Formats: sequence, structure tokens, C-alpha cells
Amino acid sequence: MSLLDWFKSPIDKGLDIADQLVNDGDLAVKLKAAFYLEELRTKTIPLIDGIHKLGRQALALVQVGFYAWAAKNGVEITWELVAGVSGATGAYTLAKGKGG
Repeated sequence: MSLLDWFKSPIDKGLDIADQLVNDGDLAVKLKAAFYLEELRTKTIPLIDGIHKLGRQALALVQVGFYAWAAKNGVEITWELVAGVSGATGAYTLAKGKGG
């Protein structure tokens, strides 16, 4: 199990297990459908869900704002600075995974 597997949702873990262990194609489709339905039934807090869905865009906006502030105030933008500022967005993307 890799470090990124710890950040997967239980639904994603269940889908991975269904892919690895179920040989019958029809049964695998039924199991995946059941996992997706359970995910749709999950209760969420609308504000937190909205912030989570806009996470990448919000972090990108913060980056652009930082670079605008740095350029206005004469801060030298080096590769190290870019890597440091982009690190939060990269870590969030790794933790969140693909899509959504």
C-alpha cells in the first residue's frame, strides 16, 4: 500500500478491491454500481463540500495573487520560490486525486 492510498476514500478503496478480486464482469459492474450509489447517499456539509470542490481553483488564485503581490513589491521570483509556493497546490492535488 502506497502513502497515497491512505488518502483514498472508502468508495475508491472498494472500487479498487472489486477490480482486483472479482473475475465475473457482471458482478463487478453490480458491485461498482452499489459503491457509487452509497457514495451518492453520503451526507455532506454544503459549505465544506463547495470549498473542497473549489480547492484547486482557490489555491491557484492564491498563487496568482501572491505572484502579483511579489511583482508589485519587488520580490525576486526564483525557481525556489515558485517550487515553494506551488507545493501546497501539488500536495492538495496528490491528496485529492483525480477529477472532481
